[in-house]
Amino acid sequence: MADEEDIAAFNRALAAVGDEYRRVLRVLIPRLAALEERGDAAEALRLIAEIEAIVVSREPSAQ
Repeated sequence: MADEEDIAAFNRALAAVGDEYRRVLRVLIPRLAALEERGDAAEALRLIAEIEAIVVSREPSAQ
């Protein structure tokens, strides 16, 4: 389970991304929780990498 510092860092990163990416993340994060519940570690790690790429990248319209 993430600690409060990890959650705060994630929330800061999420606030920094634009609306377009935020909508995508709203779909992916619940999928990640479902994968965790199923115990599908390989797919969860792939999805985490996808989420990380979204959070650290720029807006598509700004590229």
